[in-house]
Amino acid sequence: MPSRHLAAAAVLSLVSCAFAGAGEPTLVDHRCTRIPEIPPAWITAAKANLHIAYGHTSHGSQITTGMTGLVGFTGGCGGPQFAWNNGGTGGALDLHDYAFPGDVGYYPQWENATRAYLNDPNNSDVNVVIWSWCGQVSGYTQQDMINKYLAPMNQLEIDYPNVKFVYMTGHLDYGAMANTKARNQQIRDFCIANDKVLYDFADIESYNPDGAFFEFANDACDYWNAAGVYQGNWAVDWQNSHVQGVDWYNCSSAHSQPLNANQKAYCAWWLWARLAGWSGELLRAEKVRISAATGDTVEFWLNAGAAAAGRSYLLLGSGSGTSPGLPLPGGAATLPLNADALTTLTILMANSAVFSGFQGTLDATGHGEALLNTLGPVSSSAVGYTMHFAYALANPYDLASNAVVLEIAP
Repeated sequence: MPSRHLAAAAVLSLVSCAFAGAGEPTLVDHRCTRIPEIPPAWITAAKANLHIAYGHTSHGSQITTGMTGLVGFTGGCGGPQFAWNNGGTGGALDLHDYAFPGDVGYYPQWENATRAYLNDPNNSDVNVVIWSWCGQVSGYTQQDMINKYLAPMNQLEIDYPNVKFVYMTGHLDYGAMANTKARNQQIRDFCIANDKVLYDFADIESYNPDGAFFEFANDACDYWNAAGVYQGNWAVDWQNSHVQGVDWYNCSSAHSQPLNANQKAYCAWWLWARLAGWSGELLRAEKVRISAATGDTVEFWLNAGAAAAGRSYLLLGSGSGTSPGLPLPGGAATLPLNADALTTLTILMANSAVFSGFQGTLDATGHGEALLNTLGPVSSSAVGYTMHFAYALANPYDLASNAVVLEIAP
């Protein structure tokens, strides 16, 4: 990890770097539900340039029913800009739902159907193919996964180089949890090692919108503790404690709860924007404002890409804005923060209870997490105070993230 002196030197830029450019996997998981962070231009680009063929049965329909409900979610983060149909008429996203019979668990039918579809001149505009699973992942062996899914998908990519193929994990299965987790991890590992595009269906339904992780859960969002004692349904709990039409929207969600389909739809649009060319954000925050009256916690998600796996990072703050920023040692990047007392505080108190995880090492996928904890109410005089946070990779200091904003509200 960087020393205090090196950390201080780092505070002496923003070259914004794409986290999943050429030679990097594109991983869409629970960290990609922050749909307001997608620049509108990339929503427009996705609708203009993508022609998607989607094959699935009931579980996979959670994505498209969630996308349908999102269009009418005008009290929240949705709206007509997220319209979709088969053909892309009226400026909508062109998505052929149920383009193929069955789902990806039926081999070799799914591969044969894909080839027949792409060989049909009527589908010559299709440039994205995505398949979902039903429940077959839980019964596959390691070799089954290679022979019936990973190898055929890889061959399709070779044979149809102008089409982007999206890999997907299977849904959660509490009754066959050990094997389901192993096979889903096998898919993740393959995608990370081979720079694939992955929509992580299982990961998305393992977290609620507040980032709480449910290790022992099923596809319906029921969950248990480590001793096997039933605890409830995380999606129903969250829906009941939040406002329908503002925080979440009602929609069909096969085998599950509306909130699950909400989350799947948010991630789907993150995926479409990425496939359209959006680089994604290297840093995201759970919230854009915190409460002075009660105090608050805010989770940060760092994503520097798989090429940065194992790299040291330093997350810093500023109350003085983002421009002109701070050139990092070596001149390779500029941190989009202006140095002030908050910057010094985040250096000196990195990994304290207040700034947990602000200094650390990225994991094997280039991800990291940090937590800001105000430890109780904040002085009312701080209401309206705006902070920005960004991180740099260290040794060498060659990458700076985007800045995220946090405002102290009443």
